[in-house]
Amino acid sequence: MDNVIKIRSQRDSKVFIRVKNGHFVTANDHINCYVGTSDIKHNHTVSNDTAMLLSEYYIAHGIEVDSVLCLYETQALGAYLAHELSRPSMLSSNTNKNIYVLGPEYDAQGNIIFRDNLQRMIKNKKVVILISCITSGKTVEKAISSVGYYGGSVVGISAAFSAAEKIDGIEVNSIFTEKDLPGYEVYEAKDCPLCKGAVPVDAIANGYGYSKL
Repeated sequence: MDNVIKIRSQRDSKVFIRVKNGHFVTANDHINCYVGTSDIKHNHTVSNDTAMLLSEYYIAHGIEVDSVLCLYETQALGAYLAHELSRPSMLSSNTNKNIYVLGPEYDAQGNIIFRDNLQRMIKNKKVVILISCITSGKTVEKAISSVGYYGGSVVGISAAFSAAEKIDGIEVNSIFTEKDLPGYEVYEAKDCPLCKGAVPVDAIANGYGYSKL
């Protein structure tokens, strides 16, 4: 990416995101800044350190976790998170516990479905939803509903970056927030000032990355 700024976590300088200003279109909204989390999802060292930071929230709050539902290629991060949560600790509620890590499958309407062999990992389980970036929170809202359909309960939401503090009353556990990105804005498509100002769209973005136009 050109004109990219690297922003490091104040809690661990080895954990970072890459941000690029512009006009980006997501599935639900328009944003004026793209947040890149490829290293957090695909770099072993960065992913492991990120998981350590995210796990601190659940350990500190004594939250029991049975399963981690990983959205948008966060399965590696989810595995590291499960490992951190289950490590021997006097403070953790999950010490030596088997924690399931699974990714979603979507139907034609974009709803998350779980095949028969995976439903036992959701039903009656305490689930953490893991995602790289949250803008409006609509994707996570759908995931929360899907977990509920299959009899699970969402006990946490974790993200590398989140523009939302809470979703459906659940606090978002994130490393980076809007405070780390001065000027970051999320717009509904019909109200996007960039569109109204005839600013060209730079790229279509989603949880996997972005494609230039």
